[in-house]
Amino acid sequence: MSSKLNRRNFLRLSAMGAASAAIVACGGNTGTADNAAEPTKAAEEAKIQPTTPPAATAVPVVTTTFKQSPSLDQAVADGKLPNVDERLPKNPYTPPHVWLTAGKYGGKLRKAYANTWGIAGFQHESMYGHSILRYLKDGLAIGPGLAESWEASADASKWTFKFREGLKWSDGQPWTVGDIMYWWETMVGGNGKEATFPNGLKPIDGPPDEARSGKGTLVTINKVDDYTMEMVFDAPAPLTADRIAMWVNLGIGPRWMLPAHYCEQFNPVLKPDANKDWELHQTKSNFNNPDLPRMSGWYQTVFEDGKRTVWERNPYYWCVDSEGQQLPYIDSIEIAYVADKETEKLAYLNGQVDHAHFHTQTLADIKDFKDGAEKSKLNALFWDSGSGTGTMYFFSYDYQDPAYRAVFRDAKFRQALSHAYDRADVQKAVYFGLGELSNGTMSPKAVEYNFSDEAKTRYAEWRDSYKDFDPAKAETILDEAGYKKGADGKRTMKDGSPLKIQVTYPSSESPNGEHVQKNERLVKNWQAIGIDAELTPLPSEGYDEKWRAGEIMMKTAWEVGDGPNHLVYPQWVVPIEGDRWSPLHGVGYGTRGTASETEELDKDPFAREPRRIMPSDKDFDAGIGKLYEIYDQTKVEPDVMKRHAMVWDMMKLHVENGPYFSGTITNQPRIILAHTELKNVPTRDDLAKEGLGGFVNPWIIPSPAVYDPETWFWDNPEAHV
Repeated sequence: MSSKLNRRNFLRLSAMGAASAAIVACGGNTGTADNAAEPTKAAEEAKIQPTTPPAATAVPVVTTTFKQSPSLDQAVADGKLPNVDERLPKNPYTPPHVWLTAGKYGGKLRKAYANTWGIAGFQHESMYGHSILRYLKDGLAIGPGLAESWEASADASKWTFKFREGLKWSDGQPWTVGDIMYWWETMVGGNGKEATFPNGLKPIDGPPDEARSGKGTLVTINKVDDYTMEMVFDAPAPLTADRIAMWVNLGIGPRWMLPAHYCEQFNPVLKPDANKDWELHQTKSNFNNPDLPRMSGWYQTVFEDGKRTVWERNPYYWCVDSEGQQLPYIDSIEIAYVADKETEKLAYLNGQVDHAHFHTQTLADIKDFKDGAEKSKLNALFWDSGSGTGTMYFFSYDYQDPAYRAVFRDAKFRQALSHAYDRADVQKAVYFGLGELSNGTMSPKAVEYNFSDEAKTRYAEWRDSYKDFDPAKAETILDEAGYKKGADGKRTMKDGSPLKIQVTYPSSESPNGEHVQKNERLVKNWQAIGIDAELTPLPSEGYDEKWRAGEIMMKTAWEVGDGPNHLVYPQWVVPIEGDRWSPLHGVGYGTRGTASETEELDKDPFAREPRRIMPSDKDFDAGIGKLYEIYDQTKVEPDVMKRHAMVWDMMKLHVENGPYFSGTITNQPRIILAHTELKNVPTRDDLAKEGLGGFVNPWIIPSPAVYDPETWFWDNPEAHV
């Protein structure tokens, strides 16, 4: 990822066990340390010193005239579209991946998901067009995106981004820095603009943490001209380029930009007479809205909620291949909603789908995909997940019931339940023996675990803490901590009152999926030591909002995959937002530098809007406070080795005071399905030649967007219309 993602001695500690026979037969590579490729010399030479601003990746020289899809020829001839040279920026971007070949135009790509959000959301996650910078080589490097170059001041407190001149939205209107300023000033309220909002109107977007300095103050973003932006911090911000490259943006992650020419008519800050609140603006700026102009390779033309979406090529997409052909190659994408996972799987096996990312299929499906390959014409590819853990669980550190909150904050209680969890059973039954047992860390590919022997030791300490399956030890810990068994054999709280654990998960989770299978075993493990635990599916609608408000005991349907390093997206290590193990602390941290930071401090944390815990509250946890203190220091520290040491200090707190979250195995393989005639879809070997064999689980390294699906093409496009 720029300054820290230069993994000179990076080892692929995938730590996979032996694969099942079906996976081997499919050509799956389990990513063990023995068979993993060593980092290439080129990757080593990509090293960027921590105090040096990352250099932009050079765009390959295009020596031929720009070309366009024949599907656009008639519109150009009729004067409905400018010619391709006028639609492209002066300096278009060319994807640099080593596996790419020049492709053919045409054809349609078919997808299907048993997920109403996914028929738009999974496609949005597949396109990197709204990103200022881009991750390359599985996070080993950063390359240009909308910005073709960038630089930082000597102390990294001022960053300047130069954008491609001539960028255009999918409706042909110019893209400028003004589209970033629209988001920053009128939606976030940055640069002090919140004070000018109409009375009672609050910002609709919170500032991303990369826009907040280590002192807790917000960055000042300046528009120098239409294609130059400055970010000015009140302290060094050496991780800025690393963090700007995260996410696909515009609705997944921070928005970072919106088409101001379209959205301003719905904005209650700019048009208060016509808009009294943000409701219409939220609807119109959602990526579900087909009218919303895009910067991605395809733009949405049809959205039928719960039925289908259709995406057509963006004639103004700002990328070309090495021969000057404007991307994408494929004309359109059609995505259907199907009722359930079984129907989804049948669509794959019946040859009704051309591509599926890992969100849908599991290792248990491999034999069926292998046996049905002749009819489906789908290849099963295996990319490394990069996960710090597969399925996992954690308690809410900020649960609204004070008695249960005290239990969940008791490290001894969490340690005992971790020792009662039979991870090896889940590894065998759910993951076919793959992966390496772990109590949960960040990705084993993270730089802080791999650059030295001490780094590997620190990683092992966290990975192995409270990991061993030892029910007798778990019972002893609970007894000594005061959670005694009653006459019925069920353990109680320290004061003798009932203790019942609801192992909660969204009801939309597949009953045969990894999370529910793990939860069923977890409940049995805990019941065996006297914990009254029960499976508790909850409605998916409103689930996240209830979690952030402290209304749900546990989360059990998630994985940890974030980060080629710990600091670009540290939310699992330190609670800085409301979705993970300490939701109200995280929401409180997220108000830093905003007007809300000093509001409602006289109210109980659970009576505030939104609910949040601040450092002055009696419920504020000292251990979390120490994590905040170290994390804030990392944000201003320019020396990479000192940052690594600070990360180790935070890991030590997770060992001493944890586990804050509890995992199962690391770096399980993920299944990618791709039609046999679909070209430029990389194999794991391709990914290993360029990067790390895949890093597909983290949404911050957006997959498959980082591998540029706009370069995929049909060998025989006329057969796929």
